[in-house]
Amino acid sequence: MTKSDEVQELISSNNDLRKKLNPANEKYYSNLLIYVRTAGLFYDDYEVENKLLEILQDIIDAQNDGSNAEDYFGQAPTEIANQLTASFTKISLRDRLKFLGGLFSITAIWTLIIQLNGQEQQLNLVPFILNGIFMTFLIFAAFWFIHQTIYAKIFEHKAVSFASAWIVSFLTVLIFTVIQFTKPVMFNIPITNNLIIIINGLVIIGSVAALFLVKAKWRPVMIAAGPMIWIITLSNIFKVCLPSSMKKSILMITAILSVFSIIWFFGYFWWNNRKHQ
Repeated sequence: MTKSDEVQELISSNNDLRKKLNPANEKYYSNLLIYVRTAGLFYDDYEVENKLLEILQDIIDAQNDGSNAEDYFGQAPTEIANQLTASFTKISLRDRLKFLGGLFSITAIWTLIIQLNGQEQQLNLVPFILNGIFMTFLIFAAFWFIHQTIYAKIFEHKAVSFASAWIVSFLTVLIFTVIQFTKPVMFNIPITNNLIIIINGLVIIGSVAALFLVKAKWRPVMIAAGPMIWIITLSNIFKVCLPSSMKKSILMITAILSVFSIIWFFGYFWWNNRKHQ
């Protein structure tokens, strides 16, 4: 069993044991869990999840003795959490670079698919770099924001949470859209129709293979994103292979299927999350 599998087992045990908590203790622990998990991206996952499971077991024991989590750990859980995170081991520089390289690889594949979906038979290097930088910034910013606001009273209001989520989503889409159109001519690389077919074909083969080869914790991501990848890549191939008179039909079908793939993306994550609660 790999260390990644052991981490998944700890998370699974955590999810099962949390069902034993009463509502007040569940809320207390859930906030503490999110606060600890979002403290940083480079802590050792096994150490983090093992400590969270220990805390959960302590709360369950206290609950069985008639105490609640707030009585047991105090009204300032952030103090405990900060002490914990200060003692956590950070992953090696090599693992950090692998993580960042993975982010850039994911954004590079998406950028490639999007650029090949356009009418221009060329690639531009600038969006590849900017998308990678922005995605990295976005993930770190999301962790920081959640970590800083998990105990903020204002975000307990659904209207505030919804509005903030909508604003962040809108700005994210806007920035990503602007990046796709940032294409200085000097960084253009011309490509042929045959190369477009080969690249998209390799992306399809790679994404299908990834469903079976990736680690278990990443498989839900591939299952959710797979249809979007396949729809766009097949559209790219069809636009090159089929007569130009059919391009409008291809675009229309692609747009309709893309909407369904987005629904599938969020729907699958919602279903998968409910299944593991």
